[in-house]
Amino acid sequence: MSKDPLIPQSDVVAMLKLLSDVVALEGPMSLKRRAFMDALTELIDGDAWSWIISRASESDNSPAVGAFLCGGMDDAQMARYAQIMQDRNYLPVEYAALNKLRHKHRHFTRGWDELVTPEQWYGPANRHVMDGLGFEHVLYSVRVLDEDGYFSGVAIKRKKGRPNFSMRERRITHLVTGIATWLHWDPNLATVTKEIRPLPAHLRTTLMLLIDPRISVIAIATRLGIKTNTAKEYAQNLYKHFAVKNRNQLLARFLIGDEKLPPL
Repeated sequence: MSKDPLIPQSDVVAMLKLLSDVVALEGPMSLKRRAFMDALTELIDGDAWSWIISRASESDNSPAVGAFLCGGMDDAQMARYAQIMQDRNYLPVEYAALNKLRHKHRHFTRGWDELVTPEQWYGPANRHVMDGLGFEHVLYSVRVLDEDGYFSGVAIKRKKGRPNFSMRERRITHLVTGIATWLHWDPNLATVTKEIRPLPAHLRTTLMLLIDPRISVIAIATRLGIKTNTAKEYAQNLYKHFAVKNRNQLLARFLIGDEKLPPL
């Protein structure tokens, strides 16, 4: 973002409270990240959010997601969002611009209107995203973590018919995500995301849901519109790819193995 004017004192107080409340929480990092994103989304009046640790590629604009959390989306939206992120043939129109920005900035925050034109955003190439998810406005904040595409990304969304994010809301997001350095870096996932890059789209999508310990394999199949046996086959392919024996070991690889798994 460009150089910003002073933030009002009331906003500074709200941001400090957000950060102090989250830091004081006891529990796994996934709980703290969810609390942070819930509070930030409420502060800037968003409707939904997602957070990823990922690795970009020079050959395409589809990120290799190693950690995925979201809020404000129902089951269908969450699954559709995961599919859209990994569909290399029909990616969201703004992904190419985001991929270019990571070469220029270590930390940047942009609304969709700073990445693409209204004609691109509301055009036919992006209708499957907007209509499939029901969100009209998206605000991104990205922290680039190394020279090989490793990054942490936040996206906050508003439903159709609501106004776009203001400059004040963009400044708040940029400042808070910049201060909360613990939100971003994870040395284990820095390695794991490199192993995700060669996976085909359907396995990347399954992985995004599989590393959420709250979601059963049956639920993954339902959300993706595939048979349970197919979801189990995809899971087995992922276990083989990451050289693990089961889902608990997979979760341990992704540092989200601190919660009980739901039944299959």
